[in-house]
Amino acid sequence: MYIILTQCFPTRIGGIESLVSNLALSIGKNNKVIVFADRQNVFQDIIYDDRHKEKIIVRRYGGIKFFRRRKKVKELKLFIKTGKIQCVIADTWKSIELCIDDLNANNIPVMCLAHGNELISHNNNKKERITSTLNKVSTIVVNSNYTAGLVEKLIEKKPLIKVVHPGATDLRSLDSTDFMNINGNPVLLTLARLEKRKGHFFILQAMKELKNKFPDIMYIIAGEGSEKAYLQRVVNSFDLNNHVFFAGNVNEKQKKQLFKNTTLMVMPTLDESHNRSIEGFGIAYLEAAFFGIPSVASNLGGTPEAVLHEKTGIIIDNHEQLFFSINDLLLNKNKLEDLGKNAQQRAEKKFTWDRVVNNYLSIIKK
Repeated sequence: MYIILTQCFPTRIGGIESLVSNLALSIGKNNKVIVFADRQNVFQDIIYDDRHKEKIIVRRYGGIKFFRRRKKVKELKLFIKTGKIQCVIADTWKSIELCIDDLNANNIPVMCLAHGNELISHNNNKKERITSTLNKVSTIVVNSNYTAGLVEKLIEKKPLIKVVHPGATDLRSLDSTDFMNINGNPVLLTLARLEKRKGHFFILQAMKELKNKFPDIMYIIAGEGSEKAYLQRVVNSFDLNNHVFFAGNVNEKQKKQLFKNTTLMVMPTLDESHNRSIEGFGIAYLEAAFFGIPSVASNLGGTPEAVLHEKTGIIIDNHEQLFFSINDLLLNKNKLEDLGKNAQQRAEKKFTWDRVVNNYLSIIKK
């Protein structure tokens, strides 16, 4: 029996949700899996595939976070007593904090995933909790070499640290839906929360010049967030209303339409590590790569592991380079095409969920 402890599970959508659900499905083909998940206003216990339903049980917990976590731990202790747990997988250190001592006392292997943001804290008490918990697990699986460096700074003793880059969903096989009229050429896309750290402002700044060189250029901003009203005001002040479109939050089928029509993915992220916000990797770049779309991205965190400079995209060191990098690629169609082909080949070779989950399974079996 395998136990997965997670705050993030479908029907919520996101990178961690995709990883955890794919792990559950793959392990559940040959083993019983019980997922302890938070209730996200969802009352049915479902995952993507009903074929393994008899082997995968999803238990959802609602209520205030403190009591929700304690409910999970109380029930987990009942399963520990059965002596049938082969391994516990936690989506972050928070999910395992209250039960790690019980699991160790019963010699149950624990794999903890680390993504980046959750490892950063300016609170000494929280730092101690993170360090204490991570020191007690059997294996820590991180999403990038950058995140591995963060973990190594936190822990005193060295549990086994393994780097497994995340996978991404290949959306090409989905039916697409034409939810918006995309008639630009070229088309730039940012797929991210509308937050200051994602750098949308600098793309809009570049668009002021790009629209003069490429009269039909279109920039699509997909996502929602606290910066939306501000960005809309910037679009008005820069006279970009005919070139910039806010798509809002998009589902998988809508993403496919965007990717099918996108020339270049652009995400010039800002360094917000002082605000406990970093880029551990970057799944959106991989989703675009399956469609042969190269990216322009910042030299921050684990991003250079998701986008390889001059191979699958362009990594910029500052926002002054943004306009020149975009302009250069749009003028050099051969280079743009070569980077896109490289990105697609790399995604198909390294970042399918089957391959990534197999990497996790090989660690679990050791």
